[in-house]
Amino acid sequence: MAMIRVWNSAYRNSEERFIPLDEVNVVTMKMDYDGRPYMIFEHKDFPLGGLRAEFIDNVWDCDLN
Repeated sequence: MAMIRVWNSAYRNSEERFIPLDEVNVVTMKMDYDGRPYMIFEHKDFPLGGLRAEFIDNVWDCDLN
């Protein structure tokens, strides 16, 4: 099952959270200028707006920093 890793690199001891892809609302999915896929998604636990996740090393990675 595909997961999105959500964490915050601004905090040294930031806890990682993994959210299943079927629990999010994908707003857009595109490629950046280097050809890497990214998505903007929404999740009920993050009510302030869309979050960006990049596909890095076969993992969707969302840094809240």
